[in-house]
Amino acid sequence: MHTLVDTNEQAKLHLMEKLHRNLSATLNTTATSGCRVCPDGWAHNSGKCYLFSSTGKTWKQSRDHCITLGGHLAIVNSQEEQTFLIKKAKGQLHWMGLSDLETEGQWIWVDSTPLSKTGAVFWLKRLGGQDEPDNWKVEPAGEDCACLFSTGEWHDNSCRKTYRVVCETLAPE
Repeated sequence: MHTLVDTNEQAKLHLMEKLHRNLSATLNTTATSGCRVCPDGWAHNSGKCYLFSSTGKTWKQSRDHCITLGGHLAIVNSQEEQTFLIKKAKGQLHWMGLSDLETEGQWIWVDSTPLSKTGAVFWLKRLGGQDEPDNWKVEPAGEDCACLFSTGEWHDNSCRKTYRVVCETLAPE
């Protein structure tokens, strides 16, 4: 009986040593590959970290909030990034970093990049109706700020409305 216990313990020890070697190899691979980790509460995607708020703010409050966190309102550069944002937004409206506040009709990201330079455009297209951005005239101040709509497209909206926020920053090295 003493031999059976020793054999069982040796098998466990052997398994633990093997798991330790595998884990060490994984950690070394991760460290050398430059894997980036986001702060708690932030979601990682393609070298960037995103924070999706659960409370609403105006567009300007959202912009300032993201800056205080060391980032900026989200900038969409690709279909892959758009798909990630839609999935994480879970059907809720979120402000993103796009506006035509300076010049009507000239949409600029918060990093000063014109929308036309990014190649990623996901405005809502309506059948037989006016597409977004429509600068809806019923809104007295106009619609100069872009939000990720619940259906996954972009809408221009009054910057004074309160929506959730999606902040973006580079993932730490």
